[in-house]
This record gives sequence, structure tokens and C-alpha cells, in this order.
Amino acid sequence: MSGTAPVFIGTDAVERVLTWDALVAALREAYAQRHDEHISPPRTFARGDGASLRALASVPPGKRFMGAKVFGRGRNRGMNYLISLADQDTGEIRALLDANKITAYRTAATSALAVDCLAPRRPVRLGVLGSGAEARAHVQAIASLRQVEGLRIYSPTPANREQFARDFEAALGVPCRPAATAAAAMEGADIGIAAARSRDETPILHADALRDGMVLVSVGSTLPQQREIDASVVERCDLIVCDMPDEVSAESGDMLEARARGIDFAPRLRSLNQLVRGEIAAGARLPMFKSVGSALQDIVAAELVFDLATRAGLAVELPIAFTYKQ
Repeated sequence: MSGTAPVFIGTDAVERVLTWDALVAALREAYAQRHDEHISPPRTFARGDGASLRALASVPPGKRFMGAKVFGRGRNRGMNYLISLADQDTGEIRALLDANKITAYRTAATSALAVDCLAPRRPVRLGVLGSGAEARAHVQAIASLRQVEGLRIYSPTPANREQFARDFEAALGVPCRPAATAAAAMEGADIGIAAARSRDETPILHADALRDGMVLVSVGSTLPQQREIDASVVERCDLIVCDMPDEVSAESGDMLEARARGIDFAPRLRSLNQLVRGEIAAGARLPMFKSVGSALQDIVAAELVFDLATRAGLAVELPIAFTYKQ
């Protein structure tokens, strides 16, 4: 017995239909539901002979779809991202999506959601580390929730940080300045965005660059060998909110190094689910949102894209049907 023909949604359609407001709202709704450890289990990571494959799965509560994201890195360092969506009621596969842009968008939108819960509701100054797609998406996402009155950007390549500053000064209409060091980028920042692994996997941000009253976001260390923030940052932050607390603790190189130095951060670790549900007491001096990404974010974003692209006529019906088994 054949099921419903699935659709394919490509990157062009994702970029045409997805907005920050809609994505942050969808994630807020998803994180407001009560979660347990079975909703988004730990990811799997297969390696062999120079190639690798990662897989994440989630059954988001209160949503129509469940799904999985798979992405592999080939020996030539290239990679694709694929999300498959299945109906939670019937189990039918309903959509395949190119998840390259979805991944960048959902990461930034999740960070923006955390910032919205942690940062004061007033105009803010941003300090940014990194000039790539993740850093750009984070500025855009946070600017959708807060009025940005200024920005400083550090990237080790002068041309990149100068171009980043020019681009966002034009986009935001506020002063955006390149900074010669990571510490200089954080000067006077209300929100610090760390979205850049160091080239040699040594930390680029240290605690002495931070001040009480700011909110820090760190998304650049998702694997044990990756480093972004120094252990002194982990030690100083009095609240560490994570999208996946167990994976952040066990897989982020930043947190593994902090533990190796004898820093007990576990009592300060909380989940984004707890934060959005209002289960964390206010008053943290220096909170950090530490993210490794999760399938929940992927599937919530993909369901939103599916709905928007379908309504816009941008979802392409595939000339196939999966065998449906009951």
C-alpha cells in the first residue's frame, strides 16, 4: 500500500518564506511545553575512514510532525543537510527538506529566544565574535526582538570584520565598528555573541572581557575538539542555560576543558525548557546560553517551513510514494 506523495522543499523556498518573528514564536511555543528526555534523545555520530555522519531525531510535543536530520561530511570536506518529516498520527513521511539554511536559522532563533528571556527589554549593544553565517544570523535574529543601538565585531581577518561592520551599519542604521580583539568587541556590550571557533582550537574569549549585567551566547563549540570560550568564562557565569544540557556537558570542548580544570558547573546548569517555562529564578549576574543545537529546533523549524512553503506553492511534490505499512 502506497502512502501520500511527499514534497521536497529546497533552500530557495526556505529563504523566501522563513521570518525571524515566526521562527522564534514557533520555538517559544515548543519550549513552553513540558519536555522529557525521550523527546530529543542524544545524537549519533558515526565516523569511518575520513568520512562522518551525524543524525538527530525528535518528536516535539504539541506538533503535527516528528522527524530526523542527517548530515554527513565527506572525505573532501563537503556536506549536505537533510530533514525528513513524518506525520505524528500516521507515521507517513510527508516532506524532505534541504536543511542547510534551516540549521543556521534555527540556531540563531533559539539563541534569540534565550536572550529574550534573559536580557532586559531595552535597546542593547552587541559584541560579536565571528563574521560567518552563524554570526550574521544571530545579529539578525536578536535585532528582530531588541532594538540594537550599536555593535562591535571581532574576526581574526581584518577584511571580514570590516565588511561585517559595513553590512550591519547599513542594515541596522546604527554605529557598527570592527574591533581588533575579542575583548575590544565585548567592551560595553549588553549581549555578547560568540559564534566563531578559533582557528587552532584555543579559546578566543576570556572572563576578563566580560562584565556583570551582560548576557553571553556561545554556539561555536559543539564537539569535544572544538574550543571557543575559556574555562574562566564557564567559571564566572553564574547561570548556564543549555538547549541540551547533557550534550553540552558531555560534548562541548569548552565544557570538557572546564571540567578537566576542576570547575564544577553542574549546579549552575539549567535547560532552555526550564527558562521558557519560567522555572528559573531571576537575578543572575552573568548568564550564558550555551548551545550545541537540537533536533527539536530542526523539526519545529522544518514544520513551520513546510506550512509556509505549502501555502506559497513552493513545496514540490515528488514523483514517489513510500510503502505504507500498518
